[in-house]
Amino acid sequence: MNYYALIYETVDDYVARRAEFREQHLSIAREHRDRGELIFGGAFDDPVDRALLIFHVDDSSKVEAFARKDPYVVNGLVRRWEVRPWKVVVGHEQRATSTVPVGAIARHWSARATEAQLPKYLEHFTKTVLPELRRVNGFLGATVSVRHAASEAEIFVETTWRSLAAIRAFAGADLEAAVVAPQAAALLTSFDRRVRHSQITLSDRA
Repeated sequence: MNYYALIYETVDDYVARRAEFREQHLSIAREHRDRGELIFGGAFDDPVDRALLIFHVDDSSKVEAFARKDPYVVNGLVRRWEVRPWKVVVGHEQRATSTVPVGAIARHWSARATEAQLPKYLEHFTKTVLPELRRVNGFLGATVSVRHAASEAEIFVETTWRSLAAIRAFAGADLEAAVVAPQAAALLTSFDRRVRHSQITLSDRA
């Protein structure tokens, strides 16, 4: 994952015109924030002639895609924009105490794999599954844990979602059907065909 700075150079009457498109812009920004892609965003002040958004993503094309669909850009409030790699030298972003809102939905699934195949499955999850999940509106995050037994490894996957409607956009009408791609199934000795859902009532992160 890399940091990228999206720099906007705004038009002279930006402040007067932005109210019409502000909520649309913020809605898109919140989606990227909820996926953990947008870290900071805001306009420079006095004068308001530029804006800066910091992204933490695997590829600059995701930042470029954000800019191209941003209502501020589409409607001519941004004179020009550019994406530049941003190197963090000192400090790090502060995480909120709870990054998962109360009322969100946790989706639980487990599978089994040999110790030899486990690293391949984890690589598949990182490089294939996570990017697909991040494209789904309402996906909030994922945790993968492993319990090593005598003959195989047991894999526990918990994904968190803003709502059941968001899960439906990912899993389809049968919400409890496990979504397992053939490439993943080939790396597992067995896996749950059904998942379980629970509603988050308390969440705390140190």
